[in-house]
Amino acid sequence: PRFALSDESLNELDTRLSALRAAGYVVIALGNRQGAGALFALSDRNRPGAAALIQTLRNHRVQHVALLSGDSQASVDRFAAEFSFDEALGDLKPADKLRWIRERQARGERVAMVGDGINDAPTLASADVSISFAHATELAQMNSGLLVLGSELGVIGEMRVLAAKIRRIIHQNLVWAASYNFLAVPAAAMGLIAPWGAAIGMSLSSLLVVANALRLRGRSID
Repeated sequence: PRFALSDESLNELDTRLSALRAAGYVVIALGNRQGAGALFALSDRNRPGAAALIQTLRNHRVQHVALLSGDSQASVDRFAAEFSFDEALGDLKPADKLRWIRERQARGERVAMVGDGINDAPTLASADVSISFAHATELAQMNSGLLVLGSELGVIGEMRVLAAKIRRIIHQNLVWAASYNFLAVPAAAMGLIAPWGAAIGMSLSSLLVVANALRLRGRSID
């Protein structure tokens, strides 16, 4: 149905709509045949941990942090003003987000995508690392490699830090195990080490590897 508004009322409504949209709000109008009844100006609230996530990523050598959104560019700019994104793009369709990711990958870059909506499914499926949440749509969860059970964004940065520590521990254990076997096995084969000494040495080597891995338990993420 068409609203029965005068030209003056239409102009006033258009002015208010334009002002709210320019300020970065998503605007919903409520009305009937007699005219407009109400305007609702909506804006996104910052999810807990967003600032901590961006800071953690920058501290650990993530080269580019981008915000890709289907909301209007004005709304995206309003939201991104509180953070230090390298790039904040609005008015994007799912195909636009997918193109952005593939262009980055074509340059040899690795892309980690965080999303929770239906429209994020194609980009989550195409990213090198995809992360979603327990409250996300089922389609987004199905196309994600990692699922965060809570809603705190900061844990994503903690996951990256912990993954780097785990990788470092694994490398240390592999180097130790290879070095020990390279030295001890030939010595045992040539009879330079008694069988009981070789058994004790192997046990100590295994304990050392386990003890090194246990350093990850109970340690704070920094």
